[in-house]
Amino acid sequence: MLRLGLGKYRTIVVLITLFLVFDLGVLGMTFVISKGLLADAVSINLAGTHSSLAQKLAKTALLIEQDATQGTIDSSGRSSHSELKDLFETADRFNDIVRTFDTAGESMQGDVKVALTPNEDPQAAALFALVKDLWTPINAEVQALRENTSKRPDVGPLLQTLIPNNMNLLVASQMLTARLEALSAAKASKLRGVQLAGITLALINFGFILYNFLGQLRKSDRAVEIAQKETGDILRTTQEGLFLLDGEFRIGSQTSQALSRILGVEVQPGQSFLDLLRPLVTPKTFDTTREYIELLMRHDVKEKLVASLNPLDCIEISTMRGNGAVESRYLQVRFNRVLQGQLVTHLLVTANDITRRVRLERELKESERKVQDQMGMMMRILQADATMLNEFLRNANEGLHQINEDLRTSSPAHGVSSPRIAAMMRIAHRLKGDATALNLEAISQSLHAFESVLDELHGQTRRTAEDLLPVAVRVKGLYAEVNAIQDVIARLGQVQGVVSVDAARPAADPERASLPFVRQWSAFANQVAQRMGKQVELNYKGLDLEQLQPSLRETINSIVNQFIRNALVHGIESPAERKQRGKSEAGRLAVYVSDQEDGSLELSFRDDGAGVDPERVRQAALRTGRLTPEAAEGIDQRRLILMIFESGLSTRAGVDGDAGRGVGLDAVREMITRMGGRVRIGTTRGEYCHFRVHLPMKAGPVEQEAMQDQREVA
Repeated sequence: MLRLGLGKYRTIVVLITLFLVFDLGVLGMTFVISKGLLADAVSINLAGTHSSLAQKLAKTALLIEQDATQGTIDSSGRSSHSELKDLFETADRFNDIVRTFDTAGESMQGDVKVALTPNEDPQAAALFALVKDLWTPINAEVQALRENTSKRPDVGPLLQTLIPNNMNLLVASQMLTARLEALSAAKASKLRGVQLAGITLALINFGFILYNFLGQLRKSDRAVEIAQKETGDILRTTQEGLFLLDGEFRIGSQTSQALSRILGVEVQPGQSFLDLLRPLVTPKTFDTTREYIELLMRHDVKEKLVASLNPLDCIEISTMRGNGAVESRYLQVRFNRVLQGQLVTHLLVTANDITRRVRLERELKESERKVQDQMGMMMRILQADATMLNEFLRNANEGLHQINEDLRTSSPAHGVSSPRIAAMMRIAHRLKGDATALNLEAISQSLHAFESVLDELHGQTRRTAEDLLPVAVRVKGLYAEVNAIQDVIARLGQVQGVVSVDAARPAADPERASLPFVRQWSAFANQVAQRMGKQVELNYKGLDLEQLQPSLRETINSIVNQFIRNALVHGIESPAERKQRGKSEAGRLAVYVSDQEDGSLELSFRDDGAGVDPERVRQAALRTGRLTPEAAEGIDQRRLILMIFESGLSTRAGVDGDAGRGVGLDAVREMITRMGGRVRIGTTRGEYCHFRVHLPMKAGPVEQEAMQDQREVA
């Protein structure tokens, strides 16, 4: 059975075979029963014939005797010839039946073999023997009469033998017939029992077939339902577009739910994939795709050899959104063969929306390019003279502001006049020369391209405001490049100035203590100290902030306020602790603002508290996920302390109105960067923390834009 590959259908096949065997058995038994009953009927009929033959024989003999007695017979005896003949035939018939039973041979009809004979049963055999005993003298008289050659038959001897035995012969024959009928009925009953048993077994077997078949059917149905559900779940939840493709380019009956979303069109089972693809790609890509699929469907072509030829590995398509907007996306469509034996029957097609990946790769490349450009810029800035570089940036900002102002005030109908365009070209050319002298290659090239745009605009006889759009775009780009240089300078200043130990600034200047901003700082320090259960003393020495530009004055004030809050929350110890460490009970804050005489000023803020604890910063970085345990172990201490300027990082466990969110020093860094300045920090654990901030005396471009935005908003 197993060699026939029946597998799970083995039981059902065996049961069906048994059912057929039972049916054939019952059919065979039915045939045998029918044939036996027919043969038995012949035997019974033959037995019954004995009694009628005996009666007929007696009647015929009496007719012959009557003819002889009444003289109705002629002298030749011809008138009784027919009766005599009938007498002989009846006797012959009787003898044939006796012989048939004796030999169990065929009946006199010759086409039916006698199945039931008296010798099969002792009682029947005895009755048959009695019949033969009664018949033997009668038959002898008949045979003697047949041998009498006289013209006048004498049936007297026959009648003398026949009359006393006739009744006995009739009774014996009837009893034999009844006995044979009983035997036949018993045989038929037995055969019907066998037939009933066969039918019963066949029905039982049929029941097993139904039970097993229905069980297998239910089991198969459950397996199919589970498989369909799993397939449906996969097709519904997968984020890939999946479908089967046949050799006629038709899509299979089942597709993933994400397929229509990925392709941007409704996909119907049985639809031609080529018809679906045609409007999405170029004609060349379409033709290449069709040839590629035909190659994959060929059995003699290696799949791996043609995999690299897939024209749909990364394609850009444009689809229409529901709101009518055109959306550009990138798709990756891949094909895998589905084999049956060695033949390719279908292709499994997988479609993915790789737009995000493609864009991220491009952004990464662009970022790498920018990093390389920035690194190159940093190297050139490091090599450049600081004074010349600051002068260039100042001139660049002034020149770009002038151009921007000309664009803003241009006429909507006529644009900018030729003399103003010539002035813009002079500014751009001068800045390009300065940038080249400082080896700022990128910004030099941008200014060169800007000159080309201005030159083209200058050559136009008629200009409108719309013609100024490329100029405005170039100016915006130059602003961004100048700001990037300033940002790099600020970052370099921060990196270069971290963790250097500086001496304390000079002692307090009593005359400056009465200045309004100094009084405000002292009051604020005392408020915070009182809330923290600490004591503090603030001293100031240096410039009068009222003499500075408002934006610079406000920035310094904000930075000092934040330093005061930071010192009292994190640095200054409680009076008891300070006393234990040999310090005065009141913490000391020293603020010093000085003119550096190079166009910048320095803000110095120092406290004599506990200093920055690197271990606490390390734990805060680990807690917020900024550093892994491995990175936290190997990080440089300078970089670790610089992390106190990062947004959201605080060494304080709780949050209150003064600290805990990690935004204070981040705000300080943002203000310094926006002003184009830099900050340095020096600290010794248990002794002091010292911030030194360098700010340009004039507000930076970013600060100016912010102020302008504020005015526009107001």
